[in-house]
Amino acid sequence: MTSMHLILIGLSVLHARTGGLNEQKLDKPVLKGPSIALKDTSEYFYCEIPGHTAAVQVHYELYVETNMDKIISEHTSLTGDTAALLLFVREHHDGRLICKASAHNNTDIQSSYSDAWELRVITPVKGLGIISHPSSLNVWEGQTLTLQCKKAQGTHVSYDWFLNEMPVQMQYDRNNDTLIIHRLSARHTGDYTCVASNQFNDTIYNSSSEAVTVNVKEYLTKPEILFDVVKIEDGNYKAMITCRSERGTPQNTFTLLNHTQIITNVTTQNTSAVFSVPIQMNIDMGRMKCNASNEGNWVMSEPTRLFVEPVGGAVTLTPFKHIKDFQVVGVGLLCKVERGTFPVYRWFHNGSRLTGRGDFYAVAYSDESFLSLSVSRNSNGFYHCDAADRFDNSSSISSAKMIISEEALNSVSPLVAVVVFTCFAVLIVAVTTCCMYGVMLRRRYSSKYPLNEQRGINKIPVKDEDDEEDDDYLMLEGYDEDVTHADRMSDSNEDEDESVDETLLYEGAAPE
Repeated sequence: MTSMHLILIGLSVLHARTGGLNEQKLDKPVLKGPSIALKDTSEYFYCEIPGHTAAVQVHYELYVETNMDKIISEHTSLTGDTAALLLFVREHHDGRLICKASAHNNTDIQSSYSDAWELRVITPVKGLGIISHPSSLNVWEGQTLTLQCKKAQGTHVSYDWFLNEMPVQMQYDRNNDTLIIHRLSARHTGDYTCVASNQFNDTIYNSSSEAVTVNVKEYLTKPEILFDVVKIEDGNYKAMITCRSERGTPQNTFTLLNHTQIITNVTTQNTSAVFSVPIQMNIDMGRMKCNASNEGNWVMSEPTRLFVEPVGGAVTLTPFKHIKDFQVVGVGLLCKVERGTFPVYRWFHNGSRLTGRGDFYAVAYSDESFLSLSVSRNSNGFYHCDAADRFDNSSSISSAKMIISEEALNSVSPLVAVVVFTCFAVLIVAVTTCCMYGVMLRRRYSSKYPLNEQRGINKIPVKDEDDEEDDDYLMLEGYDEDVTHADRMSDSNEDEDESVDETLLYEGAAPE
């Protein structure tokens, strides 16, 4: 090959720029290599200009796109071969790599650049720790908590969060090292850990943090105030007043007030407190309120009137029937005393006390005021109830006795029998009257229009062809349609009889 041919081939990798033949540029190089590499390992990247020959010596340089001032590898191709760029992989090489091609020792030819090549540098993850915002892990419900999983090293890492060694039950970005929990509640209390992982080929690298304990403190809920009465040894009474919140993080302080006057207070690790206050029967002791507070808030209960009335007045029994398939299968008895703040009831069957649940009965309600019975032979008998004070059962009031009988409950009363018989008799009389009226009406029509006259009326005259009169048919006023229908049926029957007779005669005359 002549020197002229070599020059022409060498110039093929150059192209002219606008402005003259002296301004030339190398063709665009092509960069190839691994797309993923492990930190602190050596990898080769290959860069070449397609169709390049030794006529133009090319110098190749490798850069990270974000730092084009620093060469990370270079190679000069003197014989036109592909440049092999050796790279000792560092973490800052992660990103897009660019290959620059320039003419060796010839500044008249402009350099060219390859397309970017994406490289992921994997640094095994190590050294995890959790940082919280706010820094205190004792936070109040409703606040926002941010936990950040900080690593000593690691690239292309994914994160998993655990609460009490179970995966966190909320949506979060696994590619983000931060877990944000909005509107904290008690269910977010516990030990949090984060696990970070990355992967190079088939090798998976994991690292776990130490657990951090998050304590979500609860505000006290609005308390309710309840009271009971106790009889003391000297015959007097005291009210046991309970102030209770559904939830709240200790320490909690409960204060009892009568209107606005503070009676007493107590600080406790619980969500309730009990106060003892002397009382007298049938005297209004005031309107009690309870204030509950902790470090986060304070709340006040609704007022409750402190008034105790002993059991008194009449005791009544109210029955309720349960009917199935027209039979009484069950009876309920409700016992109620006329007055009393804390009544309790006792049930008796034929003088024997009924408690809890038996073969045919069940005592219900917290004050045992309801008795449910299954109607049977065993449940027959007399029932009554006693009412007494819950705090003092030394005396009681009894109701009147009520008899329960299976036969009596399911028998038909005389009144019901009379009503049913009367309705049936009225129905018979109505049907009989209608039938008699129909017979009389038929006789009346029969006497007014005799049968022969009706037949004559029904005969239809044959119209003469030469007769030009239009009105050949007469309509009688008062002509009964039912009678006409009956006559037509009678004529039809006669015609059928005649037809049958003719047939018989005809068959008798037929030759053998």
